[in-house]
Amino acid sequence: MEFKISENIKRLELHDSLIDLLEINSDNIVLTFDWAKLENYKEENLGGLILGKCKLVLCEITKTTFEIMTDEEAKIIEFPKDFQSRFEIIGENESKDDNHLRIGSLMNYDGKLAWTNWNLNFNKFSFYWNYHVTFKEWKNGTIAE
Repeated sequence: MEFKISENIKRLELHDSLIDLLEINSDNIVLTFDWAKLENYKEENLGGLILGKCKLVLCEITKTTFEIMTDEEAKIIEFPKDFQSRFEIIGENESKDDNHLRIGSLMNYDGKLAWTNWNLNFNKFSFYWNYHVTFKEWKNGTIAE
């Protein structure tokens, strides 16, 4: 069974997730993660969930920026074509509202480890997954496949 949310993106936590697949086209970005945490799934009257493989579809992209910070400088650069090969695990994410997502992570940049912020602005989003466990089940050792 497929589950979905399309509002309140702030409840989505991607800390320690990997981006398994990234698809970018003219006005959509699709990110597939190995796992995620959802603070509450009110649509089904459930509390917090640990999700298995999941997919975030950002529709009608309005703006993206990619910021990189090293010990020497902080600057906005073009999105790296080899992003996935240099990208490390997600360190944090945050959303100002349902039209914004920032993904922060470490990345190999010019032979050095640098912090990156990928800011994504969009008109709507959908987030999908097939498997989840409750926080309680997860704490007891159950894994969302």
